[in-house]
Amino acid sequence: MFNVIHVSPVSVSFESDEDRPYYAGKPFDVKVNGQFCRSEEKNVFTIFGLKPSEDYEFDIDGQILKVRTLDVRRIVDVKQQGAHADGKTLDTELLQKILDESDNDLIVFKKGDYYTGPLNIRSNTYLYLEKDACLIGSKERSDYPIIRAYNEDKSAVNASWEGEPNDAFMSLITSFDSENIMILGEGTINGNADKADWWVDPLVKRGAWRGNNVFVNRCKNVSFVGLNIINSPSWNLHPFYSKDLDFIDLTLRSIPTSPNTDGFDPESCKNTRLLGTRIYVGDDCVAIKSGKKIMADDFYCPTEDLVIRNCFMGDGHGGVVFGSESSCGIRNVEVSRCIFKNTDRGLRIKTKRGRGNKSNIENISFDNILMDGVMSCLVVNMYYYLSRDAYDPYADTKEYVKPDERTPHIGTFNFKNLNCLNTKVCAGYFYGLPESKIDKIILDHINVTFDKTFTKQVAPAMIYDCEKLNNAGFCFYNVKEVETNEVLIEGVPYRTE
Repeated sequence: MFNVIHVSPVSVSFESDEDRPYYAGKPFDVKVNGQFCRSEEKNVFTIFGLKPSEDYEFDIDGQILKVRTLDVRRIVDVKQQGAHADGKTLDTELLQKILDESDNDLIVFKKGDYYTGPLNIRSNTYLYLEKDACLIGSKERSDYPIIRAYNEDKSAVNASWEGEPNDAFMSLITSFDSENIMILGEGTINGNADKADWWVDPLVKRGAWRGNNVFVNRCKNVSFVGLNIINSPSWNLHPFYSKDLDFIDLTLRSIPTSPNTDGFDPESCKNTRLLGTRIYVGDDCVAIKSGKKIMADDFYCPTEDLVIRNCFMGDGHGGVVFGSESSCGIRNVEVSRCIFKNTDRGLRIKTKRGRGNKSNIENISFDNILMDGVMSCLVVNMYYYLSRDAYDPYADTKEYVKPDERTPHIGTFNFKNLNCLNTKVCAGYFYGLPESKIDKIILDHINVTFDKTFTKQVAPAMIYDCEKLNNAGFCFYNVKEVETNEVLIEGVPYRTE
């Protein structure tokens, strides 16, 4: 069975309920109004090129679904309005004028390279990039205004860096305090960071911190569908203090060596879906966040009610990652029917002392996940440590530290129906704090095999002076309870301390 998961003026997105990760069991045909459209093999797909305010009949492998596309006030072709689309002439001023005048308009970018500085998207906007249309970010840092950390009365955060209020350059696509926005199509949003200097000395603040390809702040009812989003200065998609968000059938890609180029980083967001998206980036594919302690103290808002389904994660540092900036807490997250291919870690939770006692990570489930060639499949780490950091006697000691307002908490994690093939370092590595043990790890129907050609000893988690492993099973430190059912490990025992 197929379900309609998103409708726009020019597209309809569908999802199969078949119980397979990312790909359907076999190719299937799609017809639109009785005419053959294409063959498909993915569980999530989108049909573009439709017309607003029209009724359509879709025949998907014999199942009939009837859908009416959304209404718009008018259709605006930016080329007809004077956009150069030559890949070298800045179109920023014209494009921003069109966006500012839009009210329920469909703004269309036809084939061409639209060279532009950052664009501010307002409420009630439909932005449609047709196939072979590309928004290309300016290479000049001076074309990106600086967004100050706070608004005038410091009642809200406008920009952040690594979980704290901080000045940042404006992102290529930016929206503040807006609603009812759709940005979609088969085209590309190209941050152009590989042609600029954003990745030079990336951890040095030069007037402000790097922006993202997409940053939406205090927004609601926003969706991105179908697009290719590439070459971001830092994180590709960064929704911040927003709600009712859809990210569907996207491709997020950055050069593997590019710094801090996470794919998708929802931070203090509510009611969010990431469906059918393919991610290849230079850092974590998905990193779920809720700020550092200053955010929990002054702007408390947990990330909650997040669904990640039918996605493909490749070559990143982690597949789906929690934290480490998680001081407002993360709860009610469902990850299912996903594939992780050659990532350093598969499903990864990272926090540390200092994140605070509001940093509760709880009610998290992973179901029906395929991992292949992953270094360490499952990692829950309450001693997160970066190599650039100095040893911190408070955060890094393995000794008991009396709990206080700085102490984080990790609840129950339910790992179910995981098929982990060609694992290199270890099946799972769980390390809680002696004063704040991980509540419970449930392993239900887990299959693990190992890549016997991988002989290097590697630290499974980013912990100061972490032990090094190879082809290891499950390791548990400071975990209150472990529950297992039908766990098959290729000749490697559990270890619990």
